[in-house]
Amino acid sequence: MKKPWLSLIVFLLYASLKAQSPLDFKASFHADNLPLKDALFLFAQQSNLNLTFSSGLIPPGKRITIHVKQKQVRKILDQMLSGTDVSYTATGTQIVLLAQPLRPEARHFTLSGFISDGETGEKVAGALVYKIVEQAGTYTNEFGYYSLDLAEGQTRLLVSYLGYAPDTLTVIIDNDEVQNIELSPAFLEEVLVNAVADSILLESRGPDIIHLNMEQIGKLASLGGEADVLRTAYSLPGIQTGADGFGGVAVRGGNVDQNLFLLDGVPIYNAAHGVGVFSIFNSSAIRSAKFLKGSFPAQYGGRISSVWDIQTKEGNSKHLEGEVDIGLSSGKLTLEGPIAKGRGAFFVSGRRAFFDFFSVPITTRLRNKDGVDGYISYFFNDLNFKSNYLLNAKNRIYFSYYQGLDDFKDVYEQTRLFQDTAVFLKDNEVVNWGNRVTVLRWNHTYNAKVFGNITLTYNKYLYESKDLVDLKSVRSKEQLSRNVLLLKYNSGVEDLALKTDFDVSAIAQHRMRFGASVIKHQFQPGIISFDQATFIDSISVDTLGEWNKVPLESYEFDAYVQDELRLTSYLDANIGFRASALFAGGAIYFSPQPRLVLNFLANRKLSFHASAARMTQFLHLLSPTSIGLPKDLWVSATRKIPPQQSWQFSTGLTRHLVPGVEIDLEGYYKSMKNLLIFKGSVLDEVNSMNWQDVVSTGEGEAYGVELLFKRQTGKLLGWLGYTLANTERQFDKEINNGEAFPFRLDHRHSVDLQLLYKLNKNWEFALGFKYASGSAFTFPSQEYELVQPPGSSPTDILPLPRVIDQLNGERLPAYHKLDFSFNRYFFRKNGVHTLVFGFYNVYNRKNPLYITLRDKFQRNGEIMREVIQVSLLPIFPTLRYKFEFR
Repeated sequence: MKKPWLSLIVFLLYASLKAQSPLDFKASFHADNLPLKDALFLFAQQSNLNLTFSSGLIPPGKRITIHVKQKQVRKILDQMLSGTDVSYTATGTQIVLLAQPLRPEARHFTLSGFISDGETGEKVAGALVYKIVEQAGTYTNEFGYYSLDLAEGQTRLLVSYLGYAPDTLTVIIDNDEVQNIELSPAFLEEVLVNAVADSILLESRGPDIIHLNMEQIGKLASLGGEADVLRTAYSLPGIQTGADGFGGVAVRGGNVDQNLFLLDGVPIYNAAHGVGVFSIFNSSAIRSAKFLKGSFPAQYGGRISSVWDIQTKEGNSKHLEGEVDIGLSSGKLTLEGPIAKGRGAFFVSGRRAFFDFFSVPITTRLRNKDGVDGYISYFFNDLNFKSNYLLNAKNRIYFSYYQGLDDFKDVYEQTRLFQDTAVFLKDNEVVNWGNRVTVLRWNHTYNAKVFGNITLTYNKYLYESKDLVDLKSVRSKEQLSRNVLLLKYNSGVEDLALKTDFDVSAIAQHRMRFGASVIKHQFQPGIISFDQATFIDSISVDTLGEWNKVPLESYEFDAYVQDELRLTSYLDANIGFRASALFAGGAIYFSPQPRLVLNFLANRKLSFHASAARMTQFLHLLSPTSIGLPKDLWVSATRKIPPQQSWQFSTGLTRHLVPGVEIDLEGYYKSMKNLLIFKGSVLDEVNSMNWQDVVSTGEGEAYGVELLFKRQTGKLLGWLGYTLANTERQFDKEINNGEAFPFRLDHRHSVDLQLLYKLNKNWEFALGFKYASGSAFTFPSQEYELVQPPGSSPTDILPLPRVIDQLNGERLPAYHKLDFSFNRYFFRKNGVHTLVFGFYNVYNRKNPLYITLRDKFQRNGEIMREVIQVSLLPIFPTLRYKFEFR
């Protein structure tokens, strides 16, 4: 009985060994840099394996090094065949190598939706949606919409944006899906800056595209303690402006009219309050702010130097909240809340400046000390309103409105007695300007891959200035004579536009954008020069006679397409093309504009970028003065005056030094042509038709290097920027004898420092410093003279042509200032109270605004012309209170 059982056990053991796959045997093998084919032969020989394969199947250049001891054959083969298209199978005791069977391609689907603020329901523009494993992703568009291609199955996502706590989520997808995501705001007492600032995709965008974190802007040292998106941007490399923002902004050597300021997608013709001291963009009304200073993508057009893309808030769709903000410089009131149980929302914010409350009494006292009557008065106000309503899951409509007004007056009056004759000299300047913008927009989600946006807009810009010199002689209450010199400048621009934009993510690794627009421009420029030497009692426009009021109309057509694609895991590109056409006064212009941006990610800490772009601008801004306040006259290209054009090239790198600390270095070159300048400076009756006869066309060139050092995490935040730049203009022989001359806002060197230090939960300290070498200006030796016989009173005003030795041949003194402020937060259940106090221009630097000439009576009764340096902002205290309630 025992022997049969023993025989059965031996038989079963033998059968089990015979059934075991040769792939499960254990073996040892060592090879150093052997060709794969030789290594396979050697492995089969040493391990006594029956290995069969075709020599043509093995990659000839593949070499391996392997050292294993007592591992399964299958694991050894896996290691040896890694990186090849060779697989294996076992048939009995034989192992056969064969080509890997073609695997079915993974199916791809689209995940799309909106990203919004979890507290207010506001859509978050520019938020990052990032596939963690694949290291690829996308950004939400201006309306918070995203569309992302995903392989079937499970994907791990990171969603983040500055000012919000990052969120990670796992999605399992087997069909096109819609997923709306809410981000939690990073409250003041919790974090200072989101740590996602050093992520890979943010790095790959390069320093040409900058998203400004509005929450952080509000904490920096600022004039009057009021956050301002433009003034913050002025502290970034490549951006030049006059003293305290006066005189416009020049980006990388461009003209002040070459900057595209967009408010909810609508071009703004003058984005400045206070001749540049403030912007029209109320910080309390801003949802997102993006600044592009290089070769911007094809979706943007109409200007050739920069883009400032500002989107206003849509309103809180969940509950009612508001803000009261008042300081020495201005006051604001904001209110927002839901419409129809959260299907929509409204937002309204008003602002009014208080400068006239201070400037009038202060300047009155200062002028009285000099024996002069008069004052300087200035204020501005603006209003933002926006509403939106969700029709259904795929359709939403928006309506937004903005209006703003600036009012500046400089009243300068002198009185002198000459025996029995009283002489009154009045030199007054009044400037008013403002914008009005209306937007009606329809958002439509066609499917998971296509998002559309159709917009109808109307905007109007008005500018008016009056310069009056009035000389009057009176004896015994009898008017002996009166002479008046009046210059009146008018400019009006009206635009009516219709545009459509599409955002498509139909193909993996591609994000397509395309669209088209049509704009009707209407311009009404006009300048009046009036010289009256008779007895008159009043001056009005009607006494000056009729001037040409025929508006100039033009029609602009644009179409664009761009593809944001990932070429490899290390190389991204934005390839685009824009085509623009203008019809004006019988003239037709067509302009093809290619755009290319490349980003190369060397590793997680180092990236390089390069760009090239051709851009066209059909509008011109004429400024017929180089001293005093600017006179803005917008006109269109015509048959005689071609559009402005530019080529721009840039290259640079971004290096992450340690977490949260990085450095950007970039060089650029820009060439410009068809720039305009006035041939003369004393203008007689310039209007919408004859302005073409008094301008000259020329070229410009700009180049420079920009350096930006940023620290974005920790208690100490901020940046240090440096710009080395040069920009010149050159026209025909009528202008500066045909020789090149520096651009007005040419600052060779500029340094900007912005720091924010969080002392604790409730206290922050902010410091800002700026230095810029002196800008160029043209100093006129004569403008007009008062005829005064010896020992007698002045009797006449003679306008004289300016004598100019060299255009922009003089330099203003260097500009520099220091600001600091403290922010104190009080967190309460009903909201947050903020108190800001400090000083602007701490050491009271009298930075020159401009140089002008002014007449002044001397003690001996004569009138002498003096050179006056006008400065705008002395040391100015910061005291501001803000209450955000809900």
